[in-house]
Amino acid sequence: MPFALCALVIATLAADSPSPATNAQNLPVLHLKTARPVGSEARVKCDVVLAADPGAASRPADALSGVVKFHGASSQGYEKKSYALALDESARWLGMRKSSHWVLNAAFVDRSLMRHKLAYDLYRSLAREGAPRRASASRFIELQLNADYRGVYLLMERLDRSLLELHRHDSNATAHACMYKAVDHAANFSQPGHAGYEQRAHDGLLVPYWKPMDEFNGFVSRAPDAEFFHPETGIASRLDLGNAMDFHLLVLLTSNIDGITKNFILYRDAPSPAEPRPRFRFSPWDYDATFGRSWEASRVGHTEWLSNHLFNRLLGNREYARRFAARWRELREREFSTASIARMIDDNAATLGDAVHRNAARWKSQSHAYPNRLTFAEDLREMKAWIHARSEWLNSEIARRTGVQ
Repeated sequence: MPFALCALVIATLAADSPSPATNAQNLPVLHLKTARPVGSEARVKCDVVLAADPGAASRPADALSGVVKFHGASSQGYEKKSYALALDESARWLGMRKSSHWVLNAAFVDRSLMRHKLAYDLYRSLAREGAPRRASASRFIELQLNADYRGVYLLMERLDRSLLELHRHDSNATAHACMYKAVDHAANFSQPGHAGYEQRAHDGLLVPYWKPMDEFNGFVSRAPDAEFFHPETGIASRLDLGNAMDFHLLVLLTSNIDGITKNFILYRDAPSPAEPRPRFRFSPWDYDATFGRSWEASRVGHTEWLSNHLFNRLLGNREYARRFAARWRELREREFSTASIARMIDDNAATLGDAVHRNAARWKSQSHAYPNRLTFAEDLREMKAWIHARSEWLNSEIARRTGVQ
């Protein structure tokens, strides 16, 4: 059968093949058909159908074509792989933004399956008029790869120019929008240059463009305090302090050990009439090592303070420290309250439903002790207890570090 016709029979192939996912499905199902095995380097052609209602029959018109490959770095060593999907045509899936680029996050070492979603949804919930907090939207799905049930995945928006609402590249301009991903712990703002970062290209900006990053790192690492906190030309003119504050508080709340000096996006728009002097902002990424678990899923305590050179300098300023403490108290009464986060966890658990059991049955790890030793219900109970303990500790620790009771 020609490859282009594969999508026309995806639903039939899935129906004809025995699969745990065909029994009492409650989540949308992504049917992915490839011509050859998926790998980590070359992209493989694929056809895809997203069945938002698992009980409804898919139509040929539902099929989309594209390419797929493995996604992630260390996570590629796990049996359950994550995938990067690039469609030939943009799709608006499950109420998220219209896009041709999607991530299928396996969350293999996360028994709760929700740590990424919980963190990104928390950050997005902090947005206010004129103060966006940009992070990937996501939805739980189940995946069928070549009619083989692959378990529960988190279908995520790709963190790119469109999501960050950056201006398109203008080859005639002298300054451009830019995105940098912190990829190792050298991205701690303590030295000039751009060590620890990768440039994320978009549109026509395919050449190295490190000037904004180098200038920012040089200023943060070397400027004297009088220059650093100058009211007109200091850090507030170069960095969105409200954004940075909320990002730091998210890292602290979740105890994202890897998220303070790597695994984040630092971005800046191009100059425009609305913002002639654009400032840098943060966007979170990679939050599986959070809420009481490390990157390899071992337990972590609730009393570790997380910071870097930039945030240390900011907290050394009395006015910023006062605002930081006030923002923490404000969020603890609302979005960061233990009751609010517990409701989010329970809502996610209700959405996942019986799919968590199908996923657990499909992925009984052969080479990794975790997550077999922990049930879904146990992980949720431990998460809630850890969040309560972490929040109580942060109450006192932030007060101690800022001098604001």
